[in-house]
Amino acid sequence: MLWEELTARQFEEAAKQYEVCVLPIGVLEKHGNHLPLGTDMMIVNAVCQTAAKVEPTIVFPYYFFGQIAEAMHYPGTIAVSHRLMMDSLLAMCDEISRNGIKKIMIISGHGGNGHFLPFFAQEMPRLGRDYQVYTGTAYNLTPEQNKKINETTKIGSNDFHAGTLETSILMHVRGDLVNIPAQTPGEGKSLDRLKETQAHNLFTGFNWYANQPYHFAGDHTHATPELGSMVFDFMVENVVKDIKAVKADDESLPLVQQYAKYAQVPSADLRHSK
Repeated sequence: MLWEELTARQFEEAAKQYEVCVLPIGVLEKHGNHLPLGTDMMIVNAVCQTAAKVEPTIVFPYYFFGQIAEAMHYPGTIAVSHRLMMDSLLAMCDEISRNGIKKIMIISGHGGNGHFLPFFAQEMPRLGRDYQVYTGTAYNLTPEQNKKINETTKIGSNDFHAGTLETSILMHVRGDLVNIPAQTPGEGKSLDRLKETQAHNLFTGFNWYANQPYHFAGDHTHATPELGSMVFDFMVENVVKDIKAVKADDESLPLVQQYAKYAQVPSADLRHSK
């Protein structure tokens, strides 16, 4: 159920009954020339909302304050500061908790949140909140699912931004917004710059720009709505399992409370591990 569609009384009952809120997060960024700026949001919202119909929970409204500094050179990108990203997401989680929900799942539809969200979760012990945050991605496909996808279509190792998969999924979710001819396929090839540093697993904030300055990676010409439907169903299936796991988790919240207590007065003994 969608947070914004509930009445106050309905929300109160839902918060007591389901105890979990899913917060889908993405960004506004260029997705080649053939997909809309909100592609990540549209996909992750649709996945989470569909999953919530299978395994009832509350889904937070459209949220796009994610990490996307590497796309600021294209129109339409909203790249807020790292401080605002952290503070805003924390404020949203605080408000979810204040409304009675103590298990918060943050599900990302954007690869660039891969560093930001785990760091956000790592900050929680220091902040001493009374709720548990779980972070994950809508693209957490299993080996079996990936095998089925690879058997179905031609997907290269560079296909991960506005390429075959993402284009196919949006064809399924919002096909009216996809314009295949608008994008030149060759722009999706990596330029392989900064090869020496990346060969040593050294990370810079310019790795993505060095390889994909057109903010497009892959070949979208193999995309089909049928493939998109299959991958979408896989994603929903996995998020449903995630929601069930969080609902069944009866260890995290006691650990949060225990840690908050012992962190106030550090001790060298092992009492906190029992």
